[in-house]
Amino acid sequence: MAKANLKWYGGMLFYSKTTSGHDIVIDSSENVGGKDAGLRPKELILYSLMGCTGMDIISLLKKMRVIDQLENFHLEVDYETASEHPKVYTKIHLKYIFKFNGEPPKDKVEKAVGLSQEKYCAVSAMLQKAIPSFTHEIIYE
Repeated sequence: MAKANLKWYGGMLFYSKTTSGHDIVIDSSENVGGKDAGLRPKELILYSLMGCTGMDIISLLKKMRVIDQLENFHLEVDYETASEHPKVYTKIHLKYIFKFNGEPPKDKVEKAVGLSQEKYCAVSAMLQKAIPSFTHEIIYE
């Protein structure tokens, strides 16, 4: 079994050298006892989602031999949280935003997004089971 750890450094500050060897700092805002020195725990979930599926998309577009046509790619998440504690995410809408040189290879992009959402992205798979409304869309600039 694998193991991860996180150490408290006073206030609301936590730090770890991750299992992949990178530093991670988690903290809260000053109004709840933190020093605003790091990401919020729940916020990490959104960035994990975008990073996971984003990496899938880049990998798949490389394999489909259309990565050279990709000029820009970014992701956005619109979300809602419950009004009562625990203030879990109740809605996530993920936007894949692409800009290609010339005509976008829409069929390949749709296939890559579908594979990421349905097969490869473990973060999406976990969130889809936990969040009542989890949707996505593809936008071309």
